[in-house]
Amino acid sequence: MSDITLELLIQEQKDRIAQLKYKPDPPGCWGFSYYYYDDSESYQKWLATTKRFISIKYPNDKDVNEFDSISKEKLGPEQQKRLLAILGAFAALPTIIPDNRTTQITEKKGKGKDAINVITTINNSNSQSQSQEQTLAMELFIEAIKDDLTGRQIKELKSVVAEADNDLQKARPGILAKLKEFGADVASNIVANILTNPMIWGGL
Repeated sequence: MSDITLELLIQEQKDRIAQLKYKPDPPGCWGFSYYYYDDSESYQKWLATTKRFISIKYPNDKDVNEFDSISKEKLGPEQQKRLLAILGAFAALPTIIPDNRTTQITEKKGKGKDAINVITTINNSNSQSQSQEQTLAMELFIEAIKDDLTGRQIKELKSVVAEADNDLQKARPGILAKLKEFGADVASNIVANILTNPMIWGGL
């Protein structure tokens, strides 16, 4: 990759765009027109090399994903110019702008000269969505508990946990004993409130 530079990749594509050809619709037909390069193999090679180059040089930059998305669109003059515009932006402003939707973790695999860098991409949007769902579920549980326990009863439960050094597993028998003291109706009402919440019931 030492012989490859962003400037060379940009210039190669600038020269190629002038060779972009248009195939019109056949007579009496519509929707079959398209753009193409005579040397499609050369374009595909440039595209693969460029994607790899910017992924290595600008890891987790938001425009790396944008470049990849645009490259998959239907071939055309504007689409090709947008690819060049992104490369031009990298050349003019090389500072990485992180893509908050993803996180890249680089790990070295192997030893010595055979070692390679393995890049793992984590989709943060999925993680954020899962985190939000977990937070919402927790809020629903807490709301259901507070609806059927008095302030004094909640304090008693917290006291049981504190006596178990905040170890919830150790505190479990004491919590169950307290709930029994509060009466069978309390525990059953809490469960009923949780189950009858539309969001909880919909997930069953």
